Amino acid sequence: MKELVNSEYKELEEYAKSLDMTPEEYALSLHKKNQKIKSLLLVNGEEYKQFVEEFHSVLDEMVIYKEMGANKQSPDHQQLIKKVVHILTASSANPKVLAQLYHHYPNGIDDALSTQPL
Repeated sequence: MKELVNSEYKELEEYAKSLDMTPEEYALSLHKKNQKIKSLLLVNGEEYKQFVEEFHSVLDEMVIYKEMGANKQSPDHQQLIKKVVHILTASSANPKVLAQLYHHYPNGIDDALSTQPL
């Protein structure tokens, strides 16, 4: 049991170091994030679900629009580009969000996509 605890702590320590944090700072950060997520889901569960659906919808629209070869100068296209740029800018402005994305794609996004079936 002690080996498992030591192993998990070592993993936490290495991940914290990769984020330029101490293990204590990282653990507190995880705790705060968990509190926020639980609070969000309990208090604003429906709004959060709607936000996630809208997020996916905007990205889906972009893919569909590209596949259709639609007129890229149309007002619809310009509005869609604004939405996508806003989402990507907002989500990439926070280094912790980028670190979490990197954690899910340690070999790069292209590599993860190339291993998925079409």
